[in-house]
Amino acid sequence: MALTAEQKILAARTSLMWDHPFFGSLAVQLVLVEENSYPTMATDGTHLFWNRKFVDGLKKPELVFVLAHEVMHNALDHHVRKGRREHEKWNKACDYAINGELSACGLKMPKCGLIDAQYTGRGAEEIYSLLPDEPKGGGSGGKDDPGGCGAVLPAAAAHEAEKLAKASADMKVKVRQAAAIAAKASGGIGNLPGSMQRLIEKLLAPVVDWRAVLRRFIDDSQTRDYTWMKPNRRHIGSGFILPGLMTDGLNHLVVGVDSSGSTFDPEVLQRFASEISGAFGDGSIDKVTVIYADTAVARVDEFERGDEIFFNITGGGGTAFSDTFRWIAKNVPDASAIIYFTDLYVSDFGEQPAAPLMWAVYGDSRTFKDLSSRTPFGNAISLAS
Repeated sequence: MALTAEQKILAARTSLMWDHPFFGSLAVQLVLVEENSYPTMATDGTHLFWNRKFVDGLKKPELVFVLAHEVMHNALDHHVRKGRREHEKWNKACDYAINGELSACGLKMPKCGLIDAQYTGRGAEEIYSLLPDEPKGGGSGGKDDPGGCGAVLPAAAAHEAEKLAKASADMKVKVRQAAAIAAKASGGIGNLPGSMQRLIEKLLAPVVDWRAVLRRFIDDSQTRDYTWMKPNRRHIGSGFILPGLMTDGLNHLVVGVDSSGSTFDPEVLQRFASEISGAFGDGSIDKVTVIYADTAVARVDEFERGDEIFFNITGGGGTAFSDTFRWIAKNVPDASAIIYFTDLYVSDFGEQPAAPLMWAVYGDSRTFKDLSSRTPFGNAISLAS
């Protein structure tokens, strides 16, 4: 006698509890809702919406994979990180981030699933920036599942920051609990299969927001106080007059841009430039000098308070930092801090500059740990997400 869809889901969840208790303990906390307007399954972190025809068409190992897939969407906070990104492209990026990891854990993916070794181990935001844009129009109001293994839905609207933060915090608690259950079932986290252990450790690792790190680095490079003599320009347009920032002397930020032949994502450069511009507009920086260099300094742009910052890559060829740091030492002795936008594929770092240095690293996030460990001075942040 064939099992009903409800019975198949129950059997798959039970199988996860026995064979993969980390996924199973998260799966049983989702509220099951039959919703046949969705083509496969979908989750918003709280519910698991499922389509009867889709469940009926899956074999048990495939259904086990799909349940674990939906659980991973939530564990990785995909339901709170979408922002204003396009639904189908975001779902594809999230699927690529998940499916390689699940396959490594021994789960059997349905043939329609998305998997590509070049994306496995990368974050969804990084993968999203690498994928081509989806065609305009079409879709089904955010209900499509281009990966065929279950979609992820936002826990709240993009502007509802408080609800999204709560959903993320709640999920982090559940992930820690699930990790403890998995460890206990295996006699300790160290006794878990290698792929599962690495996956859980990745999920438990704190997420670093590079924007916050960058801002803190800029803030720490200066001594400031508030003054009514220099109002904050950002709020004047809204009718609010708030005090601006007064620094002890000129706060001069130097931005190095690696303009070698290395491939970089213009979108990442734009996000980086936006953060620098934001700090400039806030009054946190009085002057910005942007240096474009490959093996030698190719161009220098200077921006004073009130100017609009723009980045325009000039250069090509190899990579070396020594000429940049010599140029800074000779021409910008008042530099308060230096931020270098680079992929870190270089052997010539040059001499350590006098000012504090931050490497802002773009490129494949999977290589960041190794590349950043080779830097002889300065601190590094990854711009991958």
